[in-house]
Amino acid sequence: MLWEKDDFVVSANKDDVNIDILHGLLKASYWAQHRTRDEIEASIENSMCFTLLKNGQMIGFVRVLTDTMAYAIILDMIIKSEYRGKGLGQWMMKCICEHPQVAPLRQLLWTGDADKFYNQCEFTEMSSLKFMSRNWNM
Repeated sequence: MLWEKDDFVVSANKDDVNIDILHGLLKASYWAQHRTRDEIEASIENSMCFTLLKNGQMIGFVRVLTDTMAYAIILDMIIKSEYRGKGLGQWMMKCICEHPQVAPLRQLLWTGDADKFYNQCEFTEMSSLKFMSRNWNM
């Protein structure tokens, strides 16, 4: 699937993911800075991937981990810094959340600092639930 807006495209085709660019973007993030290229490739292989392109060049990425029946977990949302603040992230989230394999599912994510952004994308905090982890520092 493809969505187009001005000079930008959101693609749900994994072939549009540029591993080198993605590795560089994630290396600069606080949540994925220690992931190896091999780990990033494995995460792509096992997820739905959405790539933000400008004139065919990758400038953003989001992946979705899903059981295809109940849950879609949105992960690794990242856009090159020079393209942030232009509404592209919100548009990308809209495309993802309206994708026919994601739309009917419970859509979840967690964030350390982007809650205001995700609130604008109609995500709300679920105060009745606790986020729990195991082997977090692997």
